[in-house]
Amino acid sequence: MSHKKHNEKENHNLKKDEEKAPEAPNPSPDDELNQRIAVLDLELAETKDKLLRVHADFDNFRKRMSKEMKDMRTAIKADTMVPVLNVFDHFNMALDAAEKKPDFNVLHDGMKMILAEFGKAMNELDIKVLEVVEGQEFDPNIHEAVSGESSEKYEQGKILRQWKHGYKMADRLLRPAVVVVSSGSKISPSAEIENVTEDKENIQGI
Repeated sequence: MSHKKHNEKENHNLKKDEEKAPEAPNPSPDDELNQRIAVLDLELAETKDKLLRVHADFDNFRKRMSKEMKDMRTAIKADTMVPVLNVFDHFNMALDAAEKKPDFNVLHDGMKMILAEFGKAMNELDIKVLEVVEGQEFDPNIHEAVSGESSEKYEQGKILRQWKHGYKMADRLLRPAVVVVSSGSKISPSAEIENVTEDKENIQGI
C-alpha cells in the first residue's frame, strides 16, 4: 500500500470517528437558571461574610472610641482638680490655724492665702475674670442684667454696679457678669406735670 493511500485511509477513519462522536447537548433553561442561582448564592455568601467583618470592625472601633473618650474625660477632670486640690489644702491649713489660735488676723491671713491659691488655680486653668467698671456699656454677650435702676449720673444701658463676677476660659464664656443697669434719669411726677404745662403754654403761644 502506498503512502498516499495510507493517509487517505486514516483521514477517512477520522471522519467516521467524528461522525460517530455524540454532540454535547445544549443546557436546558432550568439548568441555566440553577447555574445562575448557584453563582448568586456564592456571591451572597461572600457579601454576608464581608458585611459581618465590617460590622465587627465597626463595633470594635466604637468600643475603642468610647474607651478613649472616657479616658480623655477622666484625664481632663484630673488636670482640672490638681490646682483645686492645692486650694483645698490651704483652706484646711487656714482652718487649723484659726482653730489653734482664734484670732481675726489669723483668719484674715488665711483667707488671703486661700484667695491667692484660687488665683493661681484659675491662671493654670486659663480662667479670666471679666472686668466690669461703673458706667460701662451693657453687653448682653458677656453681661446679665439682674435689675434696672434709675440714675441721674448714667444714661440708659450703662452699668451701675456688679453683683457677681463673670468668667471666661480662653474664648469660652463660663459665666456672664451679673450687673445692675441704668434705666435712665427718673423724672418726678411734679416735674412731669410742669413739663406738660410748659408744653401747653408753648402750643397756645404759637
